[in-house]
Amino acid sequence: MISQTLIIRESFILFGGNELVSGIILCFWLVWVGIGSMIFTKLKLKIEAMKIYSLMLCLLNFFIVFSILFIRLAPKIFSLPFGEVIPLDKTFYIAIIDLAPACLIFGGLFPAAAKILAPQEVYLLDAIGSFLGGLMISFVLIQILPPLGILLIVMFLLTSCALIIVNKAKLLFLSCLILLVFIKINNIELFFRKLQMGNQDIIGLKDSKYGLIAVTKTGAQVNFYINGLYDFSYPDQYTSEDAVHYALLLHQAPKKVLLVGGGIGNCITQIFKHPSVAEITYLELDPLLFEMGEKYIGENLKKVERLNIIFGDARFFIKNTRDKYDVVIINLPDPTNAQLNRFYTKEFFVETKRIINHDGILSVRIAAPPDIISPFFGQLLSAVYNSLHYSFKHILSLPAAKTTFIANEKAIALDDVVDILKMRIRERNLDLQYVNEYFFDYNLSDEKLSYLRERINASKVVINTDLKPICYYFSTILWGGLTTENLKKIFVKLFDLKPIFFLLPLILIFLFFRHHSIIYLAVFSMGASQISAEFIMIILFQVFYGYLYSWIGIIIAFFMLGLASGTLFYLKSPFFKNVKTSVLANLQIIMGFYFIIIILLSLAKLPMANFIIPVLILGAGFLGGMHFPTSITILKREKAGLVYSVDLIGASLGVLVTSMIFIPILGIVFTLFIFLLLNLIIGFGLKTI
Repeated sequence: MISQTLIIRESFILFGGNELVSGIILCFWLVWVGIGSMIFTKLKLKIEAMKIYSLMLCLLNFFIVFSILFIRLAPKIFSLPFGEVIPLDKTFYIAIIDLAPACLIFGGLFPAAAKILAPQEVYLLDAIGSFLGGLMISFVLIQILPPLGILLIVMFLLTSCALIIVNKAKLLFLSCLILLVFIKINNIELFFRKLQMGNQDIIGLKDSKYGLIAVTKTGAQVNFYINGLYDFSYPDQYTSEDAVHYALLLHQAPKKVLLVGGGIGNCITQIFKHPSVAEITYLELDPLLFEMGEKYIGENLKKVERLNIIFGDARFFIKNTRDKYDVVIINLPDPTNAQLNRFYTKEFFVETKRIINHDGILSVRIAAPPDIISPFFGQLLSAVYNSLHYSFKHILSLPAAKTTFIANEKAIALDDVVDILKMRIRERNLDLQYVNEYFFDYNLSDEKLSYLRERINASKVVINTDLKPICYYFSTILWGGLTTENLKKIFVKLFDLKPIFFLLPLILIFLFFRHHSIIYLAVFSMGASQISAEFIMIILFQVFYGYLYSWIGIIIAFFMLGLASGTLFYLKSPFFKNVKTSVLANLQIIMGFYFIIIILLSLAKLPMANFIIPVLILGAGFLGGMHFPTSITILKREKAGLVYSVDLIGASLGVLVTSMIFIPILGIVFTLFIFLLLNLIIGFGLKTI
């Protein structure tokens, strides 16, 4: 579990923290573990079981090291520019290569241990160990050690266990030698991070609860990266001017301004150039990013008068504040993941309108080419535009460095925009280097304004919502997602299908009625349902709560605690004394009703999501913890490795389809409905044999 958490966190850094990518990582993790279990089950080894298990633990050491270092070196190996979204095709084969060696061994460990202990006991002990490992990495190890330091702890534990299992405790000093590397662990960590970041000059590197913050220097320019993605540079006059001045100039006399993100790096200074501005409220999620910004940029924003800095989730602040603002500027990266997508949804714009004065303005920006807008870019811009239009009567679309949407209740004629901008620059005596009259004449010409409006209007009318986060789906495809036109066409066709089409494959389940093979189908579907429920609740966690990075280990730990509790309940409860397919059928039907609970949670949007969701994830694990040993008992012990493999392959396909197709195209609620029907149909099918 510690290794899995490490690899997922490292993947977040390499691939930019995208849920679509995390779904791919989980998919291949489960596929390789399933294949490993299947291969080991088929092997006819004559070596003593304890020795085989010990040898596999030793091999695991090397392969976990390979996985971590391969992720770190992937940008260099595949000539990938660090700080940009990695294309999905490269993500696929990096994940396949990276996970295969370690996961094949992970998969073999279960059937190997099942030759020593009863499979149900192995499943229970594995789940308990995973739960404790999740707690250990989340609450202890991450707080005190760098990732490679945690890796040394894993290697020490695995080597020690391997020696003890084969009665070689006298050689434990060999595993202690591993810990000697701690003497230089910080230097080793910096060395591999530098290789990962293209040998940039790293001047700052810290792991906060929101992600890895890396600061590099290129000449006189300082660059900030968060979770592997480029965030901003300083000095960068062009970007800071472009981010704030359109909204401020189009307001007659802005007094109170709310800035969400991007204040470190001259944006605050730019806003205060407007003489009417009396107060700025600046919202920043990560105080550590702010501290590193002040340290390496040299700004001392805490001493700036009329500036109110608030640390925490911006959406939570906007939802709960009673203050009103003249201008709200959303200066965040594009919605490339669920956490960022929360600031581009219909629900967020409704919340933001509440805190804007009647003549106030909201500014939202999306990176898009101003000259040639492809259908995918047009669809992305259209989704943001229509989501804004749900709350605001008038939306201006400006083709600046980023496409800037100006939303308000008071109409501004498109033909008058440039004249207003020029007039107010003169009236306010603003000295702007880039956002000036010459810039307006070129970037905001009638042709460009009309072209942008046409491309947005030509796209399908869709709205980006919390429960159907299509913007992060389109952002992933656009910024490196699908590199081949054929794949893009497939996704476009899927996007255009009616939701009812995705229910049709469920009809095939009826072919398994009255057949013993439906038990394997039940195992497959339970694996898919469990991991998909976990993945969906991770998305909901970010939608409702805001950030995931520090909760990865805890969330997975709760799932494993559920597995352990369910398996223990199976072993101790009198309900499972005479196991029949009817018991398995009841568990499958209960899983169906479990999805109803998640649907209600999704629609109700209850507070305290960071506590409710881990408990629900525990519930999914509990059901799976009863279902798996029940299946083995029905199918007999010699099938344990095969059952385990079917369970994992079901989980892998479930998370892949859920993350790449169901959630972005159908939304969370309809996805949950599909799994609700899947489990109910299979549950009733089990009752027919």
